Amino acid sequence: MNNCHFIGRLVQDPELTDVNETSVVRFTLAVNEYRKSKDGEKSKKVDYLDFEAWDSGATTIDRYCSKGDEIAVMACARQDKWTDKDGNRRSKIKFRVNKFKLFNNRFQNDNEEREPVTSQARSDAAPF
Repeated sequence: MNNCHFIGRLVQDPELTDVNETSVVRFTLAVNEYRKSKDGEKSKKVDYLDFEAWDSGATTIDRYCSKGDEIAVMACARQDKWTDKDGNRRSKIKFRVNKFKLFNNRFQNDNEEREPVTSQARSDAAPF
């Protein structure tokens, strides 16, 4: 089983669509990686990774997240393969969200205790 864990910020607002009467949301996260060289110099690298979430996870992310919000995701890597219009073989890695945690808390009342929202996407849902 391949499981990946990421914490990052949304690059733009999530895009919600329906595929065969099932909700799917697609979004890109900016994920920071910090390194320290042998001489002690620190550097930061940013990766931009594509994600998709299905069903109730999709509607929750679409409803409560927007550009710049921080989110933690547990996902599995998937490889899409296709042939472009020029006949070239292409492929791309994207991540299917299994679980996530939102840190923005904008949907809660200011009077309530602030707890991050956590959700688990249905693993038995077919993508098509």
